[in-house]
Amino acid sequence: GESRDDLRRLIDYKEQFVVRRQEVIGKKQKLRDLRYPVSRLRAVHERLKFHLNKVKLPSYLFSPRRNRGQRDNAALHLDQDRYLTLDLKQFYPSTTARMVWKWFRDDLGMYDDVAGMLTHLCTIDEKVSFGSPLTPVLCALIHRPMFDRIAEICDENGLRYSLWVEDLTISGPSISVDVLKEIRAVVQEAGLKTHKIKFHSGKKPVFITGVGVVGAHLVAANSVNLRLGAAWAEYDSAETLDELDQCTQTLLSLLGTVRHIVGAKTEAGQKAANQMNSLRQKLKKHRLLDAKLHAAKRQIAAASQTNMEAGDAPF
Repeated sequence: GESRDDLRRLIDYKEQFVVRRQEVIGKKQKLRDLRYPVSRLRAVHERLKFHLNKVKLPSYLFSPRRNRGQRDNAALHLDQDRYLTLDLKQFYPSTTARMVWKWFRDDLGMYDDVAGMLTHLCTIDEKVSFGSPLTPVLCALIHRPMFDRIAEICDENGLRYSLWVEDLTISGPSISVDVLKEIRAVVQEAGLKTHKIKFHSGKKPVFITGVGVVGAHLVAANSVNLRLGAAWAEYDSAETLDELDQCTQTLLSLLGTVRHIVGAKTEAGQKAANQMNSLRQKLKKHRLLDAKLHAAKRQIAAASQTNMEAGDAPF
């Protein structure tokens, strides 16, 4: 919805449409420097995201991607003996404007000036935007040669491989140190760094993007179980209907999460479903009792008012 001249003017006044702030986010409560677009620039990012999402994505990529979630990412690695997890350090801040420009020019075949204009629109402070809806898909495409090469290494060694934003998970019967060295060399060649490198045994629970893999089964993270226990305690101590309603909604949400992770047909999934049905029935019963109580109070109040009026009559 923007003409070429409009886009050029938007670049000239880009600072008016950029927000910079710090925020503590994530499970580990890390302080992040957010730089993201708003208003017209945000609309441009949304439009570019829409078009770039048309590109066919590789099977190993689970995020950003429609109809794929954290559970799907973990399910790929069920029933494996060895696991290797690693992250790309400062993935977004390390993706520079130069990388973006080269991708537009070399991979998409754009003229230099067009690639430059789009790079100015996509980046903030010479880096991709941390907080933009465009950044996940843009980074996945820019670094696709690196991710594809890692997939080839895994295929050559008979390993499974999945990618969730900057989190890489590799699994198989065995994973040699040489495979890790090859992968780190590929990442380094792309101008990035790896960290949080961990080898895991399939005999113990392995958590992949928040979902636990235990042999051939998926389990919810301990944090979900702790929240579930706290929610049950609040439910048991609820006194009013509003408190009961709020506690029930929290429990339904958490139990639904557990059921989704472990699978609806598993024993744990069926148990969660039964608990959810019981909660709904109990809440419905309490609402009916509350409605009857209020109706009885209204009738008593109406009868009392009628008696008072009859007593005041002059005849």
